[in-house]
Amino acid sequence: MPRLLNHVNSLWNSADAPNDEVDLLVYASNLLGRDPRITNFGGGNTSSKIFQTDPLTGESVEVLWVKGSGGDLGTAKKSSFASLYQAKILGLEERFRSKKMHEDEIVPLYPQCTFNLNPAAPSIDTPLHAYVPAPCVSHMHSDEVIAIAAAKDGEALTEKIWGDEMGWLPWKRPGFELGLMLQDLIRANPNAKGAIMGSHGFICWADTWEECYALTLRFINDAVDFLDANKKTEHPFGETLTEVRADRQEILARLLPTLRGRSMFNGQRVLASANTSEAVLDFVNRSKLMELARLGTSCPDHFLRTKIRPLVLGADATFAEIDAALTTFREEYGAYYERCKHADSPAIRNPNPNIVLIPGVGMIAFGKNATEARVAGEFYRNAIAVMKGAESVSEYTALPEQEAFNIEYWLLEEAKLRRQPPEKELSRKVVLLVGGGPGIGKSVADKLLAGGACVVVGDLNGALGQATVEGLQATHGVETSLAVQMDCTNRESVAAAINKAVLHYGGIDAVVNIAAIFVPPDREGKISDAMWIKTYEVNLVGSAIVADEAHKALQAQGTPGSFVLISSANAVVAKKGSVAYDTSKTAVNHLIRELAVEYAPLCRVNGVAPATVVSGSQMFPRDRVIASLIKYEIPFEEGDDDDRLRDRLAQFYAQRTLLKQAVTPERVAEAVYLLTTDRLSQTTGQVISVDAGLADGFLR
Repeated sequence: MPRLLNHVNSLWNSADAPNDEVDLLVYASNLLGRDPRITNFGGGNTSSKIFQTDPLTGESVEVLWVKGSGGDLGTAKKSSFASLYQAKILGLEERFRSKKMHEDEIVPLYPQCTFNLNPAAPSIDTPLHAYVPAPCVSHMHSDEVIAIAAAKDGEALTEKIWGDEMGWLPWKRPGFELGLMLQDLIRANPNAKGAIMGSHGFICWADTWEECYALTLRFINDAVDFLDANKKTEHPFGETLTEVRADRQEILARLLPTLRGRSMFNGQRVLASANTSEAVLDFVNRSKLMELARLGTSCPDHFLRTKIRPLVLGADATFAEIDAALTTFREEYGAYYERCKHADSPAIRNPNPNIVLIPGVGMIAFGKNATEARVAGEFYRNAIAVMKGAESVSEYTALPEQEAFNIEYWLLEEAKLRRQPPEKELSRKVVLLVGGGPGIGKSVADKLLAGGACVVVGDLNGALGQATVEGLQATHGVETSLAVQMDCTNRESVAAAINKAVLHYGGIDAVVNIAAIFVPPDREGKISDAMWIKTYEVNLVGSAIVADEAHKALQAQGTPGSFVLISSANAVVAKKGSVAYDTSKTAVNHLIRELAVEYAPLCRVNGVAPATVVSGSQMFPRDRVIASLIKYEIPFEEGDDDDRLRDRLAQFYAQRTLLKQAVTPERVAEAVYLLTTDRLSQTTGQVISVDAGLADGFLR
């Protein structure tokens, strides 16, 4: 059973702990990594020194299993850990010293120490684990411990809290030299069970993983107890200067698209994540905000995600003031780069802020995708907690500017970035998909998500939209899609849905409108006036409302966009039995041309005109399918299931095409995808047919 402690509780369960030593390392790592009070996302690392049989010699050798480069402890698997000959890693010290090598020159040698052809890339922190003599090692980034590490008198506080149990290492960039410094500390302090690394975090060790896990938690709880018992003030961020704004969501909805659009760099967009939590508001609303924000973060993990410092922006800033603030930030960032760069430094990266702090409102974080944006915000929240802890008992200190730059533009980090797979075609883009139910909507969403986009699924049936999104998230990831309930014929509903998309991702870049209604005539072949009005209201007016409201968001961003409206082959083929639907789609075709003129040059507007899509379509319930089968004298059995009936009708329609193929949702999705990307960047005002060849629909 979990043992209750004063802050972080033990989740160790001997019944669950595996016997295999590598599996035990994974088990302990997952327990540590899944608790954000212990370490941040992607941060911290663990290791075990295990005697295993050398597959080449058959001898028993000591193997260092250490978390590999990248990845997250909370979800790590055995494949996430590198395995290295411990003796070979230790042997690098002699080469390092005798050859007077730069520590970064050692890193390419780590793979040469690989045990059993393990493909996992060794972490830069490998020597931090190798030069600890104990079998089990835990290196974590708890906010409370980093608060001690980042305090002005951190070394004295460390001794006061832990005595000789915890050593102190002054700030040193992670790497080989830090590992050797830790080795020297342990040799000089045989009673030490851990070490605080200035401005960074802490590391501890033990003979078993159950002991190491418990020790990790105890050290964190010790720090919490000390911070709670020794506060010199209840308000470490100073007095309140700004009250929480009741309209903060409206302010964010106004600021987000503007900031997102102006944060593009070299054509690359960013996504946003907003945070209005109490912890963030307590920081941004107080008198020390500017002083502390200017200092920046301390822990390297925090700094890599949040840049040298955030931008502080007023809640009521005008567009001109936003532009001026961003211009100043970029100029200062450029000057920082020029001051600190080395001859071999990577080129300057996006000079716009990753973090924007807004008194009275909260924080906006930016990243290349939804996860990166959220994590950047979480890291700055970690930094806020560190500042608060340090300021409550001492004085917060940040990394010196040059050290900060050396982390941000570290060649090893640059190499890690370059090893990442290329971004997908629609990465960094947000698509509003209106009408996301089964059939065309689901297929389009799948295609867009596979291409890297984030998709906001809007549907009149909120439960249906949510079910669609849950299915998409199971395949593509939780943070890639969002469900919003919306009625495309109601402007307030559409505006509210777009607002939710903006608040969730920072803006929108494209719209795909599939929502439509088909009303068959009654038994006498008539369509009531009310159904005529309803058909045009949904198919035509709804399309116009969605486009108009989305265009407003796009204008606020000032970034190019693409709108795709779903028309129909029926728009150009006169036939009996669907006059209201067919003429409404004819109007949609001309709406596409009109909007292409209206929205140029910012936004391209095109359409896709499929022939009848039966498979999976909500517009073909069983009754309509049976009515069509009877109409066309297609034989069927009353006991046939829905899929079989739809297939009979689809094959009938296929035989009327030149290609003799049924039009499927997947083929329609291909056309939509093409228009959403930049491949047809000079195409606007056009309608692409996906009808397997209907001669009656040929352009006249």
